Amino acid sequence: MPSSTYRRTRRTGPSRAAFAALCVTALLCGGCAGKAAAHRTPESAHQTSIEEIATAIGCTAEVSVEAEELRQGGCETGQGGPYRMVTFAAEKGLRSWLAEARNYGGIYLVGDRWVVTARSEDALAAVRGRLGGSLETGDTHGSPSEHTGPSGHTGSSEHTGPSEHGDPSAHADDSAHP
Repeated sequence: MPSSTYRRTRRTGPSRAAFAALCVTALLCGGCAGKAAAHRTPESAHQTSIEEIATAIGCTAEVSVEAEELRQGGCETGQGGPYRMVTFAAEKGLRSWLAEARNYGGIYLVGDRWVVTARSEDALAAVRGRLGGSLETGDTHGSPSEHTGPSGHTGSSEHTGPSEHGDPSAHADDSAHP
């Protein structure tokens, strides 16, 4: 056999190219999931309930709506009430509700998938000290006596948002009736 400087070697492990491809894939997948994971609330994260909100307010909640996407209730106290509260299964539901509710004015104490409303900012500020959250205001349009909610009912600023009966679209055609 002629002498040759070329020697064939056999590798027993993965090739460098395969290893590099695996690293690049892991980095790309990790980068994609990282951004999405930062915006997602873990399924196991504790969600504040209407009952916990009512306890922080100092009252007992009466739940008026129990649906898969939200729970709604209210309670009264000697100071600052009545309070209305809504909890949401998803952040998207909260944001949709707030977007519609802002059209009707009012002030909202907004937390992680929950909202509390009351007649005054002072009443909500006291609750904020116990629950956290941020105060958000809706558009102002006329005095509270001129307020008309999405269901066509005229009422004061105690309105709780898109629908005091849960589903914001449930009363979509009520505005056509006097």
